[in-house]
Amino acid sequence: MMDSRGKAVGRYLLRLVGGVSVIIGLLMAFSSLVDANLVGIVLSAVLIGGGVFALKRSGGPRRAEASTSVPVAGR
Repeated sequence: MMDSRGKAVGRYLLRLVGGVSVIIGLLMAFSSLVDANLVGIVLSAVLIGGGVFALKRSGGPRRAEASTSVPVAGR
């Protein structure tokens, strides 16, 4: 089992990898659009999707949990 420090380091590493892959995917998409390279565009979409998945898995604040704790007026 991992301790809390190991989990925190893993989350930061996953955020770093996810952010870098999204940035590289965006740069790759723009450069592939200039050359009209369909394979590059598809690969960049896969890279961006993987980066977004890594960012979602890294944790962070959950908006759904925060919004359910606030009472809504008029109910």
